[in-house]
Amino acid sequence: MTKENLLFLLLSVSLTSGRNIASKKTAADNSATSHFFFSQAMLFLAAALLLTGFNITSFSAISVTTIIYGIIYGILLIASQWMFTLALKIGSTSICSVVYSLGFIIPTISGSIFWNEEFTITDLLGFTLALTTIAVTVIGKEKSGKSGKTFVLPIIVAMISSGGLGIMQKVQQNSAYKSERNEFLIIAFTLAFLSSIIGFMCCKNKAKIQKRNVIFPSVAGLCFGGANLFNTILAGRIKSAAFFPLQNISVILLSTLLGIILFKEKISLKNIAIIILGAITVIIFSI
Repeated sequence: MTKENLLFLLLSVSLTSGRNIASKKTAADNSATSHFFFSQAMLFLAAALLLTGFNITSFSAISVTTIIYGIIYGILLIASQWMFTLALKIGSTSICSVVYSLGFIIPTISGSIFWNEEFTITDLLGFTLALTTIAVTVIGKEKSGKSGKTFVLPIIVAMISSGGLGIMQKVQQNSAYKSERNEFLIIAFTLAFLSSIIGFMCCKNKAKIQKRNVIFPSVAGLCFGGANLFNTILAGRIKSAAFFPLQNISVILLSTLLGIILFKEKISLKNIAIIILGAITVIIFSI
């Protein structure tokens, strides 16, 4: 892996972890339906503005293909972020993050099927270790009292949509219009913003907007937008069987370490196992 790709990967992992933490705070503040849609609008707006700052080409030259890809990506963004936020409001942050990460299986397998990417024994070993790490993370997690009835469906939809995002990143970067990457992302996040703000405007009873309904979603949006930019770049540079498992398992590994360092979570045998398995997985995919 080149130094530039490694830097982009580190930024992606850091921003994704930040997005997960900020999204949890955003979910906790969604006490009303209007709050939910407003916070999602702020999240997508922050991401769109960030990406617009990176844009260096003229929108007048955008291809129809890029517009179509952007619309599809925007629909997947809406489904993944809305459902992820709903799941976080009810369920455990760790369980939601891990199940959401399982979406990497979809683009990983698609690389071999649609782009004829080589799937080596090393890839298989790393892929198996990644799934093992996720299984260890989930085992024994306590369930929220409210999560039994409404937690599962939102996080599964979010997981599948997350996998779809990975596929579309690969599709866009393997197309003849890969140079229109920023426009592709801006179109998607703008569509997601407009859908969210329309949802807010349609709410009959609008609760009072607090500062926290702007701050945390905006932070999550900046992290989400930046992570999507780096992920899209890397999806075109690194084969699916290596990039998607590596990125997702690194997020789980970093989240576990942050929980221990920042939130003084107890270092259990499970934590140690996750760190060891995650570290080995990262090393295998980095070779």
